[in-house]
Amino acid sequence: MRSSLSGPMADRPERWRLPPTLLPDGEQRDLWVLDGHLTDPPIDDAALLPGRYALPGLVDAHAHVALGPARQSLDVEEATAALRARLDEGVLAVRDVGAPHSVTLHIQPTPSLPVLQVAGRWLAPEGRFYPSFHDPVPADALLVAALDEIAAGARWVKVIADWHPGALNYDRDLLAQLCETVHAAGARVAAHSAEPCVSDVVAAGVDSVEHGWLLTDADLETLAARDSALTPTLAALHAPLPDEAPAERVARRQDWLDAARQLVPRAIAHGVTVLAGTDTVGTIGDEIRHLIDFGLTPEQALRAATTDARAYLGLPVLESGAPADLVTFDADPREDPAILGHPAAVVLGGRLVH
Repeated sequence: MRSSLSGPMADRPERWRLPPTLLPDGEQRDLWVLDGHLTDPPIDDAALLPGRYALPGLVDAHAHVALGPARQSLDVEEATAALRARLDEGVLAVRDVGAPHSVTLHIQPTPSLPVLQVAGRWLAPEGRFYPSFHDPVPADALLVAALDEIAAGARWVKVIADWHPGALNYDRDLLAQLCETVHAAGARVAAHSAEPCVSDVVAAGVDSVEHGWLLTDADLETLAARDSALTPTLAALHAPLPDEAPAERVARRQDWLDAARQLVPRAIAHGVTVLAGTDTVGTIGDEIRHLIDFGLTPEQALRAATTDARAYLGLPVLESGAPADLVTFDADPREDPAILGHPAAVVLGGRLVH
């Protein structure tokens, strides 16, 4: 994390003028930064931010900041550092959907960190998730476990709804009770689902489906009707498999890839909110490029990581009065998505942090 400027401009990071082209839609509008917020009355002595195009701060809607690059568990200090490192790629908000032993609930929010919405630990029964990542939750303890996470500060509850092919981890009635209980407590439910039983997961009333590559058109209609979201985590499907991966696993991965390629544009066509999430694989720029490769327009893919994600998560965008959380680029990422890996400037709370 570093400042891109030096000298007089770096001495007054609270006064900036944004590039006039605001993405993802390409609107031409003048905005300034004053005292950490965006404003439209001109500021005469404001310095022009580097870059020609401005985006709302990028959002990673499916992250695990307490997992390291080798999928090892991180402690609170390490997870905080991993969250702070996301600033350099322009990620200014993160929805963390699962951490070993609820580590992320202990990350203290500060003005120097991306906004963090947390789900606490993964909720899954014995033998139905990575054993080193979670403490098993039997069916009769599911509702209490969810409420415990919410009481500790979670805004989301992450349930591993399926794991083995063709089988729910918790039955549909219990998943529906989970959704009712969590909603009554003021939180939302994100469900891992990558099997055909995803239809039961949708019917139970979850707020977002994570992965969800086997969703049907009827499922998508249901999600759209209740303003639920899909996070397809396409980067996870592109992560290399180990050389010793069995043929069945390789074939299953290919089936998911083929299904996801059809799913993503269908979800948009049905009006489902599609969110960009890395699943800790690669960068948010990688995920945006995957969304484009899988059939979204560049504008749609950018919205999945900016305005659509922010609206879904209740976060502000580029408008007067909003916190000045934004990223700028020297080239238009709608025409050159590779530029997403090279921000010209990253501004968090009105301060230049990259």
